[in-house]
Amino acid sequence: MSDPTPSHINQSGQIKSVSYDEFVKSLKASNPDFLVNAISSGLDNTSGKYSEAALDAGCSFFNATSSKTVTDKTKKAFETKGLMILGDDLMSQFGGTAFHRGMIDFMTNRGIKIQKAYQLDVGGNQDTMNTMAEEIREKKRSAKTESIAIEAPYPFKSTAGTTEYAEQLGESRVSYYWMEAKGFLGSTIEMDLSLRTNDSTNGCNVIVDSLRAAKHILTKKDLTKTDIISAYAFKNPTKRMHIRECIKSFEDAFLI
Repeated sequence: MSDPTPSHINQSGQIKSVSYDEFVKSLKASNPDFLVNAISSGLDNTSGKYSEAALDAGCSFFNATSSKTVTDKTKKAFETKGLMILGDDLMSQFGGTAFHRGMIDFMTNRGIKIQKAYQLDVGGNQDTMNTMAEEIREKKRSAKTESIAIEAPYPFKSTAGTTEYAEQLGESRVSYYWMEAKGFLGSTIEMDLSLRTNDSTNGCNVIVDSLRAAKHILTKKDLTKTDIISAYAFKNPTKRMHIRECIKSFEDAFLI
């Protein structure tokens, strides 16, 4: 069962429908190493069907969307066939979440006590438009907030997520950050800044790096390092690591 097509996508005339069997047949014919899922956020059933199609066609699966496709069950199903499933929710090279996590890691390692923080994202692409549905927005906000929270060794009040669609931004995304923290002797530290990036190209190098690493371990028939790739590339992997830890683990495993 697939998802109903969002009205704004339907109106754009970009819809091309094929049956499940036709799609699996086309995958078998092209014989890719990976199927990369980069459809709009919130299409959870469709993402699930894409992962099933990849499995039926005998190729690995890379889920760039926020839909939850990687579970113990799906990992076992792919690994039984010598394949891998990677996900979920791509974390860009230097996007809102990566920067936020890096800043929290830096501050806590310098002895700064973070008390409150928020990250508000505004974008102009189709994925941002789709995220405006309240249920999807809340799900993505939860995933981002949990991804960021891992960087501090203590709880603090935090909110992170997409707040608005602005067509004039196009492929750009603007992230607004605010943090309140305490330094030595309780001195107040407050950070208020914005970051503007290109939403699509900002994630491309992470996809390329991850697929090259994945191809390396698929060739060696060693799937024990799958979690390292997912921790490096995604906001919501099954095994979470601190941002410095996942980068170091990725470099140690794949920089030859």
